[in-house]
Amino acid sequence: MRTWFEQLDARERLLVSIAALLVMFALIVLLGVRPIVTQTARGEARVSQKRQLLTEVERLAERLGPQTGGGAIATSGDGQSLVVVVDRTTRANGLAPYLKRNQPDGANAIRLRLENAPFDIIIEWLGLLSAQHGLTATAVNIDTAGVAGRINCNLTLSRGG
Repeated sequence: MRTWFEQLDARERLLVSIAALLVMFALIVLLGVRPIVTQTARGEARVSQKRQLLTEVERLAERLGPQTGGGAIATSGDGQSLVVVVDRTTRANGLAPYLKRNQPDGANAIRLRLENAPFDIIIEWLGLLSAQHGLTATAVNIDTAGVAGRINCNLTLSRGG
């Protein structure tokens, strides 16, 4: 390759050198800069989706008002295990297919994992659990599921009182 390059005229060497520099520049842009720009755009889109979800959660929280799970609710002392309450209410509200894990956490708490679940139905279900069974969400971790209105979430529900 070097002998071929040295056999070229000075003008041809200059043109080949310039072409090589342009190819190197194009490779740097395509393999170095473009992936960074693409990843940044994806990150900005994810942040935008999370902000929209947060706005919706705040709007629903304002609509539902403060949630208190006092022990004064008559059905909170019904003696049903939390696993039974969660199983029965998820089936009744159409959330059973999305419930991937439920694990008791002591006598008065249960941990749940729901995947690709409808956000609005989960919020209504949590309100129902609070009103009818005295259960409150003491820990919640929500992520978008990639489809508008769908979330993945980890919940810890506790019995009030």
